[in-house]
Amino acid sequence: MFNLPDIYRVDVNVALKEFVPPNLKPSDKKRIKDSVKSVRLEYQIAGEEIPSVNNEKYCCQVIQFYNVEVTNIKNANFLAATYQSLIKPLCVIHMHDTKDEVYSMAVKRISQTDDMQIVVEQTLMTDKYMIGLPDSNRDRLMAYMDYTTLKNKTDKVQLYKEWFYKAYMLVNEKAYIHTDKLLDGNSWYDSDRSARICQKYMALVASRGKLKTAATNAVRININKEIKTEIRELTMYI
Repeated sequence: MFNLPDIYRVDVNVALKEFVPPNLKPSDKKRIKDSVKSVRLEYQIAGEEIPSVNNEKYCCQVIQFYNVEVTNIKNANFLAATYQSLIKPLCVIHMHDTKDEVYSMAVKRISQTDDMQIVVEQTLMTDKYMIGLPDSNRDRLMAYMDYTTLKNKTDKVQLYKEWFYKAYMLVNEKAYIHTDKLLDGNSWYDSDRSARICQKYMALVASRGKLKTAATNAVRININKEIKTEIRELTMYI
């Protein structure tokens, strides 16, 4: 997955009975049991070659990569929402049935009120790709997710965020005509700068979403002004 080095390969099968949280509602437990066919922890970035992060905001010792076979990819959103909030480490969940596949990611931090709990700040589900058929969009995603091409390996959190931000931009690249220039630029070496870029990119995506549901011309005019400002601000980073 993502052309990760073999030193991070673990290939551990996860027993399905251990993959069903005991504190879920009976209906959710049943849905998981009916949906999940197999779970494997394929990779785990551990050790200090890429430094861990342990501070008041993050406790990141590992990044995990799961492969989950499901009966129907339609259940992917439910499973991603469930497990990204339950799996404490930063993780990538690859879900697939016999026809399609998706990837789930989430940026998480420690709860400020209970340091034993995590808070999911941002989530992302990639587009759906058909298995076994050529797909230029999947190839494009895999090219940018390739571990060897990542630029910020300062620590595990920044490594994961580069994956997350790039995947987000690729999923939403129609929002900004110069997405390629952001993806291929050198801002990724600077974690603060790349975070600002992605925040502005997310704001632009949100504004374009609001424009589609705007009820009046006056509202559309105001949203278009916001979009022009957001585009101008993004273009400053190219």
